[in-house]
Amino acid sequence: MITYCSITDIGGRDNNEDAYATITLGHLSGKLHILAVADGLGGNEAGEIASKLAINELKETISRNIGGYEKVPIEVIKELLAKAYSKANEEVCFQGNILPERKNMGTTLVAALLNDEGKGVVANLGDSRAYLIGNSIQRITKDHSYVQELVDKGVITPEEAAVHPEKNIVTKIIGMEGVEPDFSEIELGKDTLLLCSDGLIDGLNDEEIKQVVISSEIEDICKNLLKFSKPKSRDNITVIAARR
Repeated sequence: MITYCSITDIGGRDNNEDAYATITLGHLSGKLHILAVADGLGGNEAGEIASKLAINELKETISRNIGGYEKVPIEVIKELLAKAYSKANEEVCFQGNILPERKNMGTTLVAALLNDEGKGVVANLGDSRAYLIGNSIQRITKDHSYVQELVDKGVITPEEAAVHPEKNIVTKIIGMEGVEPDFSEIELGKDTLLLCSDGLIDGLNDEEIKQVVISSEIEDICKNLLKFSKPKSRDNITVIAARR
């Protein structure tokens, strides 16, 4: 059985452009858990609209397509996520193209689809993140960002990337025609899965995140991470944590 907590906060911004979802769906042979975080981009509240659109399309697409499966192996979980990301991107692009006030809107989207055994798939577009945390902290996702490209080329170090003035420039998001997410298979075991927007990273480094997670009960992880990150973060903060 999967248990989880979630929280979102305006943080250091004037409005909250993050959105999230935690949903359990039943199918013919068990349950699937949708966990997702989106961080919107765009002026005139378009970022807030983009993140909510992406989350809603993700939820609805998976919900519509899960019913016919008697069993849901990893290959099907990945297929469901791929369909959901495609539909979310299609809808955000469509509204961005037809409505002037939503032009160029977009959003990050990191999502996990897990069964009750803690096995599943994480998908990602943008710089919201997924971690597996236990004795160590392992970043599952790779940021689609300008500074990550600099790290990959050896121009800067990961430590320099964390404080780089252009660290918020993303290179792939929901809202760009033709983009496809990265996929990673995961198994929780005794670890904690953490999904977050970059507001958490703005306030805490990986080691600080790990210490809060491993010292907290599941129901307290999200509020504790918010408590320690908010005084230092300049962005919206959204966190989901899940354990088996």
